[in-house]
Amino acid sequence: MLISNLELLDFRNYPKLSAIFTSGLNVIIGNNGVGKTNVVEAIDLFGFAKSFRTNDTKNLIRHGQRKAIISATIHIPSRTDITIELQERSKRVTVNGKTLPKLSHLSRYVSCTTFQPEDVLFFDDSPAKRRRFIDANIVRKDEVYLEALTRYEKLLKDRNASLKNDQNEEMLTLIDGPFLSEAAIIIERREKFIKDLAKIVNQILKELTNEYLNLKLQYSSSLGSKEEVKEKGPSLLLNVRKKDKALETTTIGPHRDDLSAILNGRNAKEHASQGQKRLIAIAFALAPYFIEKEEHKKPIIILDDVLSELDANHQERLITLLLKCKQVFITTTAYDNHAHAIYEITDTKEIRRIN
Repeated sequence: MLISNLELLDFRNYPKLSAIFTSGLNVIIGNNGVGKTNVVEAIDLFGFAKSFRTNDTKNLIRHGQRKAIISATIHIPSRTDITIELQERSKRVTVNGKTLPKLSHLSRYVSCTTFQPEDVLFFDDSPAKRRRFIDANIVRKDEVYLEALTRYEKLLKDRNASLKNDQNEEMLTLIDGPFLSEAAIIIERREKFIKDLAKIVNQILKELTNEYLNLKLQYSSSLGSKEEVKEKGPSLLLNVRKKDKALETTTIGPHRDDLSAILNGRNAKEHASQGQKRLIAIAFALAPYFIEKEEHKKPIIILDDVLSELDANHQERLITLLLKCKQVFITTTAYDNHAHAIYEITDTKEIRRIN
């Protein structure tokens, strides 16, 4: 898939902006603070109608305005026109003029995979960030997973509510069965995704470094494997019920699971250098593109300020890899390498193609 046209109205710092992009590598340059990241953030919104920078929709609307509108033409491969209307307390998405009943359905049409500078701390950050990465990448390919995750989150909410009531032992027992069934689906699909992810990430790292770094990914499941959930899940929940009731929250399950990385036999969080962590984060961002086998479903790649901390050798290796991809967006303050198109955002908030 690729995006050919983008129009912004009262989005972030743009009263109005219109751009026509090409396939291949699109580079967006401009001074710091002009709004380069805002443009790629708008593109990324077409994946899930969620920003990779904020959870507050109000921050996406230009100051003093009631709403922001983002429109794009996406080729998947047929032409599809999508509009996202953002208001402080609501979002509305239309596809070819028809309103989507659920925002989650947007992932059927558009898929993006994104790197932002903060991702260098991917393994230093909270487990929630790593779970969001896993979930977002499985959801875009697997509606069964999305449905299981949705049901699980509702059951988790109900279970936590029941834990606050001493009289709800029977209700907890009734919830635990379906809770474990959904958990087993989630765990099984997460483990498969992580196995595929590890293989692709190592291949990308080889491309970026010209050496084999031997990165192993480990999924830590508090309930164990799918088989263990079925065999031991009920007893595990019973064993922690007293603790759960005291804390008034469910302490085991996929919502507490984590992902860790072992680089050359040592935990990457403690022992990887900042440079290695950056390369791993970039590889994670690119991996969903290479995991997807169907050409028209390959995600749009967005790399925000990806070059600033890479030396010339790693920059060139990364660009060589990106030039092979269907559509990529890079933001940077200056660029003197190969690209299919280079755009400049001026201090007057205009965008123009310069090559």
